[in-house]
Amino acid sequence: MDNLIDQGIELAVFGMGTVFVFLALLVFATKAMSSLILRFEPEMSSGSVDTVTQNSNATDKGRLVAIISAAIAQHRHNNK
Repeated sequence: MDNLIDQGIELAVFGMGTVFVFLALLVFATKAMSSLILRFEPEMSSGSVDTVTQNSNATDKGRLVAIISAAIAQHRHNNK
């Protein structure tokens, strides 16, 4: 009986150790890829991103209102 418990504990420790090593390697690989991307990726100016975001929000809201209005009109037309 003790041998079975010892084997169970050994298997649990081996399994948890394997998962820990895999996750540690995954963290290391993610950090390495992140540093490579940051090193070789050109910098973007933050001003151009803000301007594009503000302009697209106004356009998206108008487009969304048009889509919702068309959907309501079609629903009313189909359910007469």
